Amino acid sequence: MSSRRAVFDLFLISFLTLFAEMAFIRYIPSNIYLISYYKNALLIAIFLGLGTGFMLSKTKRNYIELIPVATLALICLIFYFNHYLRIDIDYTMKDESIWAEAWVNSHAQSVSLPILLLFAYISMAFYFIPFGQETVRAMQPFKPIAAYSINIAGSLTGVILFALLGWLWTSPAVWFALLLVPLLWWIYRYSNNRMKAISSVAIILAIILLYSFHSLRYTAELWSPYSKIRVYKLSEKPDGGFMFTTNGNPQVGSFNFDAKNEPWFQERLAPYEVPYIFLKPSSVLILGAGAGNEAVVALRNGVREVTAVEIDPVFALLGRELSPHRPFKDPRVEVYVGDARAFLHKTKKRYDLIVFGFLDSQYLLSHKSNIRTENFVYTIESFRRAKELLTENGVLQLNYNAAKPEVRVRFYLMLKDVFQESPITLVPSQPLTANVIFLAGPGLKKDIPEFHGFQKVYYKGEEIEYPTDDWPFLYIAKKGIPREYWSMIAAIPILSFLFVKGMARASAGFSLKYFMLGFGFMLLQTKSITTYALFFGSTVTVVSVTIAAILLAILVANLFVYRFDIKRINSFYLLLFATLIVLYFLPLEIFLNLNWLAKLLIAIALISAPIFFAAIIFGAYFAKSKQVDIDLGSNIFGAVLGGIGEYASMALGFSALYLISLVAYLIAYFADAADMGDK
Repeated sequence: MSSRRAVFDLFLISFLTLFAEMAFIRYIPSNIYLISYYKNALLIAIFLGLGTGFMLSKTKRNYIELIPVATLALICLIFYFNHYLRIDIDYTMKDESIWAEAWVNSHAQSVSLPILLLFAYISMAFYFIPFGQETVRAMQPFKPIAAYSINIAGSLTGVILFALLGWLWTSPAVWFALLLVPLLWWIYRYSNNRMKAISSVAIILAIILLYSFHSLRYTAELWSPYSKIRVYKLSEKPDGGFMFTTNGNPQVGSFNFDAKNEPWFQERLAPYEVPYIFLKPSSVLILGAGAGNEAVVALRNGVREVTAVEIDPVFALLGRELSPHRPFKDPRVEVYVGDARAFLHKTKKRYDLIVFGFLDSQYLLSHKSNIRTENFVYTIESFRRAKELLTENGVLQLNYNAAKPEVRVRFYLMLKDVFQESPITLVPSQPLTANVIFLAGPGLKKDIPEFHGFQKVYYKGEEIEYPTDDWPFLYIAKKGIPREYWSMIAAIPILSFLFVKGMARASAGFSLKYFMLGFGFMLLQTKSITTYALFFGSTVTVVSVTIAAILLAILVANLFVYRFDIKRINSFYLLLFATLIVLYFLPLEIFLNLNWLAKLLIAIALISAPIFFAAIIFGAYFAKSKQVDIDLGSNIFGAVLGGIGEYASMALGFSALYLISLVAYLIAYFADAADMGDK
């Protein structure tokens, strides 16, 4: 095999592996709504499959030829689930607030969530075995550090391309075409004519199925960078308004506030009108502007300056082009597409009214983190910053559709703490949108008139954990790992062990050193993603750039290892431990109000430092590896455990991940010393 072809093979399989990972982690939760809360389990399963594939690299069977048929089968099963199955779950028994499935087939058969998660876990693990097998095979012609660098370069390209496709709002048909067609490079090399024909037909059918599927129930389907958005008409009238769903879950759409004879007109309008009963603001900031309902009502009440912040560009498009009132085309409205929390620290303006709209996205920030895109908006630090941006007579309004009563209590007590007085709390008699509204701020007067259609409620003061930037879990009642995750945490190691024993019987060997390196590095990635999200916003762009930056740091570290031929690794362990300890004690809030460039420099120089030192440590070891399949397999199995370890943040906060990672690298250090002693 020529050197160019060897580089191409390794680069391409590395690219396809990362691309497939991101495609499935995006596609499955978009079609099976409740799995969106458990994307981390999908990532763990993928790592399990890759690690098993690494250890199967020396077997004669070429599993990669099975991927087209497996892809077609998975797509068909997901379509079947969408139309004929529903998840049977008691939402009231969950420790974490999640929103119930809606708009499902009422005649669908029920399936339990654990069975569904088990099926998804095993399916993803099996699916990625061929990618792991072919990756290690493609590494064989190279020295370990060169092979690892090509692997990382291919992975980096996969991240960049998939992020670009998300920004272009492409559909899954495009993703899977880019995934499946290049696989013919191996299939036509390895397979017999019969398998070549079957694989080619499977690829064609999968792409056709993804392109052609459409339902008459919805008007349009758009794949934003965040979710699958379907648009439904609320009325057959041209300006009747619309409702939309994200990944199958209903969201507030866009209403026609001139259609006074429409059913439920007053109930839809009332939550938006509340602050204007007693306030005449000239400037309004709307966080979570959606398709523009709050902006419409603000303009109708004479507001001269409206700033609408919306994270999803598709929602902004719907408000500009499909809303009956087209509020985002009004010259008085400035639309900012980005993260609400990041905007609070970016803006220097002050507002008469700040509205926290419907920000309950139910979308996880990343498959490598268990926080949702809105979590940093609903922390005590975020409300304090919002208070700073109010004018002398300003008011903060928070609209919410709380799945559990304790979420309401938490909001009430946080706002009471921030504003040093109890907020006005309103519960609508007919909650079509918000089921609770909070009002707080210096603009609240004692002579406020009655709110018709609402009931004032009061909550007793009690000790409760506030969401903070280090522990931003609004939907968990108290610090701790929710019960629903414990069964998964217990099951994954058992399932993973049985899976590896069953699939890789012929392989033997394990490296504790590489296992702990994988465990620790996974936790560092998680903490880096959450920190960058806090600094720059919980957007797909930030997450994609962060993952790409991590891969780039690994590439630079590999170049460093190659250039300087590191003999002694102790100094890099000391640098890693020092930065982890500093970051554990360093309060991040001191940086949040800095300008974008200053935060970027701090992030590169300080937040990313542990990633770089950890990558040098791994690269120095891997450059001397004599058993690439075992070492890589052990490393990625460590990442499986690291994915489980990330749940510790729910009990301890994200800063604790630095200390857990430090312990992991200490174990790796002593494991290496033990290995050297044996030699």
